[in-house]
Amino acid sequence: MSDFDLALVGFGAAAMSLAVRLSAHYPGRIAVVEPRPLPLDDQTWCGWRVHDHPFIEQVERSWTSWSVRYADEDLVRSSQRLPYEMLRSSAVQQRALGAVEIRDDWSYLGGVSLVDSALEADSWRLTLSDGREISAKRVMDSRAPTLQLPRPWVWQSFIGREISGPDLDGSGPVGLMHFLEDDEPLLTFVYELPISDSRRLVELTRFTPNRPDRAELASALDRLLEQRRCGGYTVKREEYGNLPMAPIAPYDRDGWMRTGTAGGSMRPATGYAFHGIQQWADQCADALIAGHEPAPPGRQRIMDWLDGVFLESLWADAELGQAPERFMTLFRNTPPESLVRFLMSQPRALDLWGVLRALPAPPMIAAAGRYSLKRRQLACPTQA
Repeated sequence: MSDFDLALVGFGAAAMSLAVRLSAHYPGRIAVVEPRPLPLDDQTWCGWRVHDHPFIEQVERSWTSWSVRYADEDLVRSSQRLPYEMLRSSAVQQRALGAVEIRDDWSYLGGVSLVDSALEADSWRLTLSDGREISAKRVMDSRAPTLQLPRPWVWQSFIGREISGPDLDGSGPVGLMHFLEDDEPLLTFVYELPISDSRRLVELTRFTPNRPDRAELASALDRLLEQRRCGGYTVKREEYGNLPMAPIAPYDRDGWMRTGTAGGSMRPATGYAFHGIQQWADQCADALIAGHEPAPPGRQRIMDWLDGVFLESLWADAELGQAPERFMTLFRNTPPESLVRFLMSQPRALDLWGVLRALPAPPMIAAAGRYSLKRRQLACPTQA
């Protein structure tokens, strides 16, 4: 049985971000357990670059403008200082795999999954799907969580296709949220990345209490592409996911830490995670290299509370058919850079004030009252 100082179970964004930072300076041995064949071009990580990170060379495209659209209103907002950027999972994976390869004392255990674990003395004994066993003093587990989400928390379910063909304009802003009228709770919108003049990512997204069937979501996207006369374009790839829009509590017990989405790195009201993970990875890597105990991804109580109130307000708005207008109001009335820092969980005091002023007081106060009455039960969705 091989012994390691650290086992990374699942080579997602959190594990890869940490491996890249540790590769040059961490003295310990690391095992990476990843069942999928990597690299895979099956995800796109996007967000505003509020701080620099080690994957800037992997950014495929960045934009200085973005739009939100509902009915006849098309709001375009811009920032030269805080660009919105896109990274392909395959590019980030290639960078991270390279960081692992240069360490002769690290092991990449690809094509296998973790099937059992047991704490023995000061190490975890990990049994893999091919029968191998390894031990690790610390485990960082980024496997996707299984959750039950009570109101106001919802799933962000999406299916997207990267299409290629003539006459795809790559000069426009990012289509952040183009809302659609439909009967699905709570709201549905289209997300579009104009990657180039020949490529575009078109994604259908729902905020919903229950995860939709993938085939049903794909059929809805088919109809959307046909309506936009994109049905004849070549589909280069497809991405699909269900993101828990909920404040997942940190978990770090007996040397076993949950990281990434499983550890609560995702912002509940937005679904943005990659850039928040970079900040945790900086702090975690510094601690490990210095020989200290690392901290799990942290949560900001005020941001969790604001997210809960905002999502609770969306439930009420959805019953009146007005959920998209809540987002339009937020983007219409908040200075762009203030809203960007808020969405990326890096608000300054004046940014918070700007966001609070932008939203209508009566429905938000009512939502705050409903959410506050129940937040003790709602603060930590159950991980099954």
